[in-house]
This record gives sequence, structure tokens and C-alpha cells, in this order.
Amino acid sequence: MPVLNRLAIVVQRCHPDVVGGSEALAWQYAQLLAGDYDVEILTSCALDYQTWNNVLPVGIERRDGIAVRRFATAFPRGLYFNQLHRRLLADFSASEGRDASDRLPWRNALAEEFIRFQGPWCPGLVEHVAQQHNSYHKLIFCTYLYPTTYFGLQQTPPEQRILVPTLHDEPPAYLPAYAAMARDCRLVWLTEAERTLGTALWNISHGDVVGMGVDAMAAAPASPASVPYLLYCGRIDESKGCRELIDAFLALRRLRREPFRLVLTGSDHLGLPDRTDIEFLGFVEEARKRELMAGARAFVMPSRYESFSIVTLEAMAQSTPVIVNADCAVLAEHRERSSAGFAYRGRAGLIEAMQDALDLDDSARRAMGARGRDYVMRRHAHAAVRARLLAVVA
Repeated sequence: MPVLNRLAIVVQRCHPDVVGGSEALAWQYAQLLAGDYDVEILTSCALDYQTWNNVLPVGIERRDGIAVRRFATAFPRGLYFNQLHRRLLADFSASEGRDASDRLPWRNALAEEFIRFQGPWCPGLVEHVAQQHNSYHKLIFCTYLYPTTYFGLQQTPPEQRILVPTLHDEPPAYLPAYAAMARDCRLVWLTEAERTLGTALWNISHGDVVGMGVDAMAAAPASPASVPYLLYCGRIDESKGCRELIDAFLALRRLRREPFRLVLTGSDHLGLPDRTDIEFLGFVEEARKRELMAGARAFVMPSRYESFSIVTLEAMAQSTPVIVNADCAVLAEHRERSSAGFAYRGRAGLIEAMQDALDLDDSARRAMGARGRDYVMRRHAHAAVRARLLAVVA
């Protein structure tokens, strides 16, 4: 019989230095549940998702009263995975126009090869789940993509499985192996848009919309600025839409007489141009990030692939209008339900949205920002998310 007061949360990485949405979600859920359960996180020894090199020691450490049990990765991500990934992208592109269920008709053996070599492949973690699942009431697996989830779920009885897919529309999500994996789990979705996507990709409509709590609720003083600025925070790379953001910003700078800047925080994987009107601040403290959000004319999230986008909601909590990519259903849902910003499609739409945000007068900006803060306070306060999460786990 499962032990009723213990929970395991399985996630691919867990460390304060890790910047990632599903990792942040797993840690938040652990904190929200720790008052009612003895929570243990099962994870890898890796910090870098591109290599999965073992950096942290095997074993148990305690962080804020929560046990973090780490397992070694068997091998780093390498050339073989790159070959599999290129094949997956080619097959996905060649099948454009087909139904979602037929976009990537890979057999399970090939799909599982892709999943395993994508990493982090932690045989010890999978073996621990197989041998110790009855020592937990439930096991919560965060994000669908990685072998820690896929193979860990195979070792967990159906009545103990909770899957938090953090699903977004990307080629691997079309693998039938993932759809089959999700059908026999209790599912936790972050938004209605994500659940709708689950229906479209996996033919699944069950599950509970729980969401994620927003930490940065307290209003911060606005960062002083000599000229207006637009803000982006997070990983700066092409997959997040940052190249299009830079191109649109430069195009608008050529069109607009009034000076303005683009400020970016986080990690630069793109190679930002060396310009005085593009300011890259690297990683900043949370208090500083909230100040930057509060002072921005708008916060821009150009990504098409978000399952929740906590940073967008953090900006809304600072009463800052947002500019979001309407091709991402989750971001479009936040914007539509809050009426707190602008949604765009394509480079021309982004230029227009940035222009509109910069042209807002102070009264209109305050009203738009107030609607965004109200949306976050009502739907994404920690107490509300905790109540929904406890109901699922119980």
C-alpha cells in the first residue's frame, strides 16, 4: 500500500541556478505541498539541459526543508541524439498537412530511442521509482518531454501517476508514444489553452486546470529611465522568438523619431548586437527584475512555445502592459482574459504592437496595467493554486 503522507515530484533538473519553466513549477509545487505532505524531489545531477553532464553529487540534499534526491546521468547528450532530432524534424516537416495523430507515426522503439538519448537518462532514478513507488502516496511528473517522466511513469502504477505535461506545440509532442503515456495518468494543466492543445495533439480532454502561482505579487517601484524602454526577460535565443524581436525593434527604431530602448535580462544564446539602444543586463536579482518590469512601457514575450509563461504574469503583476505572440494559444489566453496588452502575429504585427505600447498615454497604460494585475491576483495567487493542487493530489 502507498504511504499516504509522502509525495515524490520527478523533474529533470532541480537547483537554484537552473532557469526553466518546468523546473520552477516542480519546485513551486513542492513548496505548496510541503505543509501537508513529506515531499521528495527525484532529479538528475545535471544543470545544463544541452549536455546533461553530471555536475552535482549523487545523493540527498535538503533545500528549504524539502529532500532533493539526485541520480547520475548515464551519458551526455551527443551526436546520436542530434541525428535522431534531425530525422524527427525532417519527418515532421514532410508530413505537414496531415492530422496531428499522423504527423510523426514513429513506432515506440524509435520514439523511445529518441526520448532516452535526448536525456537526461538516469537509470538509477527509474529503478528507484520501480522499487520504491509504494513508499509514496502519489508521484508527480513535471513536463512530458524527458526520459525521467516517460520511463518513470512506466514504473508507476496508474493510480499513483500525476502528469503535469507543460505541453506546447512543438514537433516531439506529436510522437504517439507521448499520447499513449498521457492517457493513463491523472493530468494537471496550467491553462485551458494547454488542455485544448492536449485534445488536439493527444486526443485527451480529461484533467484539471491547476495553474501556477506567481511569486512576484508585491508591487515594486518603477526603475528610473531616461528614455522609455521595452523589456524582455528569460532565455534569449531563436526558439523564444528573440531574433524576430530584435529585427522588429531595429525596424521600429528606423521608423520612430522618439528615442526608446530594448532592455533584456537572462542568458544570451543568440548573440545580441552591440548597440547603445539595446541593453543586455544578464541575470538580475528578483527585486531588480520587478523594478524593471514596473518601469517598462511594455513587457514583450515573442515566444510561440509557452505552456504558461510565468515571467509574463510576473510583468502583469507589476501593472505592466504585455505584448504577446498570438500564435501561442496560452499567451493569447492570458491577454484575452485580462485585456492587459497586445497580441500580434508576425514581424509586422510585432512592430505595430510595440508602436501602440509606446504610444499609450499614462492614463491608458495605468488602466491596462491595473487589469493585468487584477487578473494575476484573482487567478494565480498561491493560495488558490495550492487549493486546486491539494484537491488533485488527495
